[in-house]
Amino acid sequence: MHSYAQGNIGDFAFKPTADGFVWEIHAGPITIRYTAMIKDGAWHEVGDRIMPGKDPVRIFNMNLKRLGDTSWPAAGAISPK
Repeated sequence: MHSYAQGNIGDFAFKPTADGFVWEIHAGPITIRYTAMIKDGAWHEVGDRIMPGKDPVRIFNMNLKRLGDTSWPAAGAISPK
């Protein structure tokens, strides 16, 4: 996984799962773990901050729903509903 965030750039291991994928950012003793689940046209991804000796803290939660096909950019984008 190649990531750009808050002025930082990095390459991280991408681990496929049965219904999505997981990738992690290691920053000293802290790990940020992103877990994505893709099912029935929906993408749900969460991010957890993991510190040794502490419970994980949810820092990110994203839900995306596929609206349909498009021939973008030639025909324009699908309007939000």
